[in-house]
Amino acid sequence: MWTIEYQKRGLPHRHILVFLSPSDARKYLNPSTIDRVIRAEIPTPEEDPDRKLRSIVESMMMHGPCGEDNPSFPCMKTRNRVTGCSKKFPRLFSEATVVPENGYPQYRRRNNGVFITKTIPAGNGTPARTVWLDNRHIIPYNPYLSYKYNAHINVKICASIKVVKYLNKYIYKGTDLATLALNNANSDDSNDEVTTHINCRYLCPAECTVRVNEWHTHCKKPHVIRLGVHLENAQLIYFPVCQMNLKT
Repeated sequence: MWTIEYQKRGLPHRHILVFLSPSDARKYLNPSTIDRVIRAEIPTPEEDPDRKLRSIVESMMMHGPCGEDNPSFPCMKTRNRVTGCSKKFPRLFSEATVVPENGYPQYRRRNNGVFITKTIPAGNGTPARTVWLDNRHIIPYNPYLSYKYNAHINVKICASIKVVKYLNKYIYKGTDLATLALNNANSDDSNDEVTTHINCRYLCPAECTVRVNEWHTHCKKPHVIRLGVHLENAQLIYFPVCQMNLKT
């Protein structure tokens, strides 16, 4: 299942959910198998001699800097009077991948001294400064896909039934919407909701191109089709409750 999400800034991106057969899915409950498919660490010189993968990770798979180093980063949100990263970065160090009974795996993030420097531009009265980001700031990725497509591709393992609600909610959430109205306190103008909706509706150029060309924005395989109870060459059959043998 996949769907395309459009944003007011940046290019659209696709959310893809892949279902595996039970025999294959059981393999990805093994931490050693997960480590071969998904990484959450900066490539070391031994693993990446030409430093190409490291360059891709540095430019596309690093979160932040945020937190105390950069409080104005877009991910910073305030909940219950506590301000922090809405994406829960930086994550905790972990010497090995841990697969919990419910939820997403905790990927291996070793404290091996490897880091990447990022420069925070000057702003809000503070000068430009350099920060060091380690494995705690890495967005999980697949080395093969990142190396091949040279793009931001976030890969995760969904090993619990409890993540289904989040996945389907995230798949179908659509684009961000906001409505802003400025009214004159001394004006008697009525609120025309139809005109407000038309004026506030926003389509980015990428979404306009897709809609004009009638390209697909969502796909789901296999399709779920409702089948009614019927007999061949016959109409629907109804069984009154009073005539049913509930014991059988």
